[in-house]
Amino acid sequence: MTVNPQRISRLQEHGLTEYEARAYLALLELENSEASPIADLARVPRTKIYQALDGLEAKKLLAVIPDRPKRYQVQPIASYIDSLEQSFRARADTLGTAKDVLVEEFAPKGRVQMERSGGFVVLKGRANISSKLCELVARANADFAVATSAMGAHRLAYHHDLLEQAAGRGAAVRVLAPATAENDEAMQAMAPRADVRHALVDLGAVTLAFVDDKEVILVHHVPDDRHYFQGADVALWSDDPAIVSSLKALFTLGWGLSVPYAERHTAAQRKADPVVASIVENLGREAKRLAITA
Repeated sequence: MTVNPQRISRLQEHGLTEYEARAYLALLELENSEASPIADLARVPRTKIYQALDGLEAKKLLAVIPDRPKRYQVQPIASYIDSLEQSFRARADTLGTAKDVLVEEFAPKGRVQMERSGGFVVLKGRANISSKLCELVARANADFAVATSAMGAHRLAYHHDLLEQAAGRGAAVRVLAPATAENDEAMQAMAPRADVRHALVDLGAVTLAFVDDKEVILVHHVPDDRHYFQGADVALWSDDPAIVSSLKALFTLGWGLSVPYAERHTAAQRKADPVVASIVENLGREAKRLAITA
């Protein structure tokens, strides 16, 4: 028997497996046969032929003749098609009856909104990361907030034109860094267009920056933050809402403990408060942890 893929496919469309379809087509040729000739003609493995024949018997497409060995008599397909038709009609009637209940039970509710998960990108090299930070400042429209080290303030001041442009677009530019004699000129350069504050906690070689509460970049300056462009820095950028929100909370806490740059000389008095001192100590530990894991 020549295998006819189209005929096999048509039988499969009506519920037969491939081996059942092959066996049935072989039986149409043989009409009455033992299992072995059916397997040979149908090109069905001997290990699978009995499963296929049992399936055809269940569908009433063959009758078993209890000889020794068993023989199989092909049956017309009409009765099988009739049974399919009856089954489909019964199913359609059931669906018609249950339609109103199903429509009500499975109607769209729109009550739950899944939080969007964002992306993550790892960047390496001080020059690459500096370029990324400039890119972030350039698209800030509502808020650009950055916490950095004393030397980090120098790198921010180097890009003061971008900070001014962000402020000109209406973005609230906030800079949090320890004020020292070494970075005094940089802090003063940023003060006219940004809210510059003296941080009670020195992040060390770490910079944390946010754009419009939508993006965050966490930078670990390696080996230190002394040079503008030379360094093996590593950074993690993300727009994942949970990550942005979590790190922004850390920034907000540090911002709340800071003092305006103009009042930096009174910072020692505030830091002496026992409660503030405890929070500052915890923030310092967290900053060190960020520097290690960045």
